[in-house]
This record gives sequence, structure tokens and C-alpha cells, in this order.
Amino acid sequence: MLKHAIRAIAAAIGAALILNGIFMIIFANSTIGSYLTVLIGIIFFLPAIFIGTAKRLLSIPVFKLLAALIVCGGIVTAVMIMFLFVYGTADNVTYNEDYLIVLGCGLRGEEPTEPLRARLDTALDYLDRNETCTVIVSGGQGRGEAITEAEAMRRYLTERGVDNDRIIIEDRSTSTSENFKFSNKAADNLLAATQTAFVTNDFHIYRAYNLARLQGFTFNHIHADTSWYNLAPCYLREMLAIMKMTAFGY
Repeated sequence: MLKHAIRAIAAAIGAALILNGIFMIIFANSTIGSYLTVLIGIIFFLPAIFIGTAKRLLSIPVFKLLAALIVCGGIVTAVMIMFLFVYGTADNVTYNEDYLIVLGCGLRGEEPTEPLRARLDTALDYLDRNETCTVIVSGGQGRGEAITEAEAMRRYLTERGVDNDRIIIEDRSTSTSENFKFSNKAADNLLAATQTAFVTNDFHIYRAYNLARLQGFTFNHIHADTSWYNLAPCYLREMLAIMKMTAFGY
């Protein structure tokens, strides 16, 4: 009975991940995280459905080793995701900062994607509580984007009552490292000498903070929540990005 329950749970998790990944590929930004979600879903789903074939393959040493590596990778992935979530939701802003950087995240045409809207809504709440803060919207124009992310963010904020004079536009960056580098230039190189914070989604806080530190900045941070359907693709993609940062320093 227990084995049947485990198989059913594994198959359900696999099917959910596959559908989640396919949904994101078709209807949202198609990223490596979406494809990884589908792949991990297949790893859960197929052995649970074809249990007889899975047992026969596990009798072969090479497949037994592969299964052990997959299990170890799954454990490491789960631990990393838990760490990123806990770290990413531990905000340390004081609401006395001079600048708030909103990190770009992608557009669909001219409209902010869901993760970017979440960042902007968090920024709006912050700006309501800190009325003297200047906000820096940071993001260039990527593939499939009709305008720069910075311009889309400026429009979003001003349409919701933020004075245009409070906004600095940084519209050249194409990566998180460049977000900080070019935001500092846009603020007349004042960010290191003032109180500055940044806002991004929970999964991205850890990497963004460390990329800022690599440039000599010690910024505070505040997170935006990640919607449930973005959790798996975003966290999986972020893990790869952290590996890249660890290996290459950017």
C-alpha cells in the first residue's frame, strides 16, 4: 500500500511539474528554468508509471549509479531552494534609504511580466513608507521587448502616483551585475556613500546581494513574492545562475 501511495505521489508531482513547465514555455517567458521544470517532472513521472521497466534498469550498474546521482542531486536542489527562500524573505531595509533600485526582470512587449510587477508593487509600498527616497529603475531592452524595462517600470510607477522627479532611469543593463554598475553611474556614483537598497524577487535576493558585494556595494534588500506557478522555473534557473556566479564571479 505504501509503495502504491509513493508511486501515486511521484506521478502526481511529475505531472504537475511537466504541466507547469509547458505552461510557462507557452504563456510566459521561455527560460531554461521552464525546460528544467519539464525535465524534472519527467524524472518523477516516468519511473512512477513504468515501474517494471525502472526496476529492470536499476539492476544494471550504470543506471543504478545514475539513479543515485539523481537522488543526491534532488536532495541538494531541495536544500538550496530552502536556503534561497529563507535568505530571500529576510528583508533588512530600514525605510530610511536614500535610493531604492528596482531590478529589471523582463517584459512581454511593453508590459512587465508577473515577477517584475511584483517587484514594482513592492517598490510602491516601500516608496509610500519612505517619501524622501529616490527610486532607480534598472533594465535595458531584451529579446521580445518593445521598449526598455526601465521605461516600462517608469510608466508603471508614474501611473500609480509616483512623481516622475523621484525616478532615475537606467536603461543600458542586460544583467544583474550591470544593474548595479550602471545604476551607480546613473546616480552620479553616489550609491556606495549613501544608504541604498534594492528590490527583487525572493529567489533572486541572494545572488543579487552577492553580485553587488563583488562590486564593493553593501546594499540592503527587500523581496517581492513569487507566484506559485513561477516557483519551480524561477528557483531552478536561479540555481544555475548561482553556480555560474560561483564559478566565474558574475
